[in-house]
Amino acid sequence: MQLDLIYTKTDKFILSKITASYKVWQSKLFYYTAHLNFINTKDFVCFLKDDFKISDKNKSEIYNYVNNSDQDFFELSVLNNSISIKQIHLQLLKSKNTLIHWEDWFYIFSKTSTNNYHLWVFLGGITNQVREIKLNAKQISEYEELGITYIKALATDLQVRESKIYKEAITNNNRIL
Repeated sequence: MQLDLIYTKTDKFILSKITASYKVWQSKLFYYTAHLNFINTKDFVCFLKDDFKISDKNKSEIYNYVNNSDQDFFELSVLNNSISIKQIHLQLLKSKNTLIHWEDWFYIFSKTSTNNYHLWVFLGGITNQVREIKLNAKQISEYEELGITYIKALATDLQVRESKIYKEAITNNNRIL
């Protein structure tokens, strides 16, 4: 099984069991910088051991986690010569927009090909309800000033039943159906 290790401008790496060209990753991930391809999981964990000086135990944990998972994507975080790994449930390559930031089962923040910013929020429930808005000029300005912290606050507000932000989006025709 081939793997791609994707470097981003954030503090996390993405590991993919689905390989793709740099043009594809660049079109799907806003903070993409580069990626490495590995022939198999063994080569990948050996690279991590050599490059990040992780322990044999951490190397084995990552190897087993990747091989025993049915997910295609993983998020890796490096801290003090140790790497933590968790599954990403979002199908990164199926997104129609360029992904900026997301948290599984919470929100997806993306940029469209027409340079609009969309925020999709998972509400849950039996019917798996969601809300999606197109950010207005003021919200884009706030995002550019405050970053992802602002997007998380917006997403949290959108999850509330009587969301002020969602009502404004409906009024201003920024709700996406």
